[in-house]
This record gives sequence, structure tokens and C-alpha cells, in this order.
Amino acid sequence: MRTTQKWIMAVVAAVLLTCTGLGLVARHRYHEAKDRRDLLDLTIGWNRPLDELRVPDEMPADPGSGEISAYGLRLSLGIVSYSVLLVAERGEPLWSVSCGATAVVVCTDLGDGYTLLTEFDTDNSDPATIVRRRIGDLMFEAGVPGHRPDLVDRLRGLITATHAPDDAELLRLLRSDYYQTDWS
Repeated sequence: MRTTQKWIMAVVAAVLLTCTGLGLVARHRYHEAKDRRDLLDLTIGWNRPLDELRVPDEMPADPGSGEISAYGLRLSLGIVSYSVLLVAERGEPLWSVSCGATAVVVCTDLGDGYTLLTEFDTDNSDPATIVRRRIGDLMFEAGVPGHRPDLVDRLRGLITATHAPDDAELLRLLRSDYYQTDWS
């Protein structure tokens, strides 16, 4: 009788362990599939390879603080904004202030491909300090609100020391806590 009870307990334990293991595997696969779906949904506006997106090494952004559109990547890093923008045929970003808008901005060549933009407080712009660097048909840009010449070196460092984020880092930057791809 005791031997039978031991066998029954062993079989029950084996079944429970197997079911638990299968449940964990199913849960892991579900989350992997959800992450792939979310990444596709969050980056659908970017019609170029994701490895062209670069993020700063120095400053981690808050989770869910970024967005990707057809114009590029934008991240909020506290008071600092960081962008990777597509460049139009005129040599300026598709969706950002142009150095040709002299009533709004003064551009200064910092050398080595870097440009300092000092935006004025006008009807359609707020004062800002921005450092840009063009590489190919992409413009890397970091800026802060206000006239902050003391932060130019830091902004320059943000767009210099960058890396291509892996899928997990992109998800952390783009997916907020309340994000859902489907409502079913």
C-alpha cells in the first residue's frame, strides 16, 4: 500500500512539474511574440534598417520616452532632447528648424561636421541650444531649452558617443508602461 502511494505521489509530482515547465515555456514564447509585435508596431514608421538608429551611450532615457516616425527617432532625456532625423534634399532635417531660417535661429560651425544652433524666442519657436552632426543622409541632434552655451560640449558628446540599440533597448525606450498593440 505504501509503495502504491509513493508511486502515485511521484506520478502526481512529475505531472505537476511537467505542467509547470510547459506553462513557463508557453509564457516565455508569448512574451517573445508580444515583444516582436510591439517592436514592429513601434518602428513601423521608420522605413530604413533599425541598425541605422543610434542612441547616446552616456544618458539612458526613461522607459517609454521615445518615438519613431517617418522623420526619425526622438528621445527625451530629462531636459535634453535627442534625435536621429532624415535629411531632405536641401541638406536640412525633414522636420526640424532650418539654418536658413535666420529670423528664428543662428547657426555656428563648430568644426568636424558639428553645428551649433541657437534658436530665438519667436511666435513659432522657443529658445533652445542645439548641436547637430550630419552623417550621410541622417542628422544627429541634441538640444536643451533656453540659451545654454555651457552645455554645448555635453550635447556634442551625446551625438558623438552613440551605439545601435538592440531590440530590448529599443523596446525599453519606445514602449511605455501602458502601451498595447491589440485590445483583444
